[in-house]
Amino acid sequence: MKLSKDDAAEVALAALLDVLASILVPLEITPARLAQIARASFVKASATHARMRSSGRPHLARIAALTGLSRAEVKRVVAANYSFGPRDLESSPRAIRVLHAWRSSKDYAREGRARSLRVTGPFPSFESLCREYSGDIPHKVILKELEGRCRVKLRKKRTWVSAVGATRSGVGLHRDLSNLVFAASLIGEFSTSEKILLRRKERIRSSTEIQESYFESAIASRVTELLDNLPELFVTNKNVPKSRKCVNVYTLVTSSKKVHKLRG
Repeated sequence: MKLSKDDAAEVALAALLDVLASILVPLEITPARLAQIARASFVKASATHARMRSSGRPHLARIAALTGLSRAEVKRVVAANYSFGPRDLESSPRAIRVLHAWRSSKDYAREGRARSLRVTGPFPSFESLCREYSGDIPHKVILKELEGRCRVKLRKKRTWVSAVGATRSGVGLHRDLSNLVFAASLIGEFSTSEKILLRRKERIRSSTEIQESYFESAIASRVTELLDNLPELFVTNKNVPKSRKCVNVYTLVTSSKKVHKLRG
């Protein structure tokens, strides 16, 4: 059955969010926090289509009509200059909320420092901490999450746990942030479709006689070489004033994976 225009847009959006979520989860961005940021972005985008002709100020009622938000909510976002505000504890991952309570609750901390706790057992223990602050999430799941984020250290054959100040490795965090920034910039270019000069995806197959790692490295090297030479293609004299006319080139070379169809 052929999808309607609205259905097709939502299916494509769901596919985009599937990819975006895989980047945001390691960055500790929750659906609640994403909703806060999205609300400000929707108001900001709608404001460009709903400005008063005389004053140039955003027309709050029209923005509310476009976004489905109340006029009071639109007014609050516009008054804050489209800011989505600092991250609050309620919009943080559940494991981070438990960690915050561990360090701030007088029952589980001393002078602002989290006490070492037995993993299980009566109060005070990590199990009782999670019973108070993790909602319906079992303490074993919270412990695994914090351990994976390098926020805790287990001792005495994993019967005691301590909170530590270590966070994710700088390399992993930088990679995820770089991916998010690149994706945002690329999608931003798609918003001005009339300026797109080329949009193409090419799947390159190799012979089974060529080693995969060599094939991938060779393709990436050739593309990099092409990009390195592009700036010199039209301007060979460095003293020539730079032209205002320019193009943006985005390049992404990945290992080929099975293509998943858009879910419907």
